[in-house]
Amino acid sequence: PGASSLGDAAGGWQPSEAWLETVQKKLPLQAIMCLIEHLAPRIEGICTMSDVSDQDSVLQFLKSTTMVGILPVPHPIVIRTYQASSYTAMWFTSYMWGVIF
Repeated sequence: PGASSLGDAAGGWQPSEAWLETVQKKLPLQAIMCLIEHLAPRIEGICTMSDVSDQDSVLQFLKSTTMVGILPVPHPIVIRTYQASSYTAMWFTSYMWGVIF
């Protein structure tokens, strides 16, 4: 989208809740939401127990926290071997002729 489609600050395009919902559905936020759901209660507990007023102790907690076991295990990488067929042979021949000429 160009600058003209976004409008100007004086009264152009304004984000709405419907727009935000459609954009959020397209974003891959599962891992981030999983982390927030796991860490938010712990951070709130640290803040209430120690009466934290600065961010240093929270940052120290986040640095010492591991994400192993919190995030879902990623899918394994699937390695597929080349299987010759008449279609792949035709594609490879066409590709080679295109590279040569």
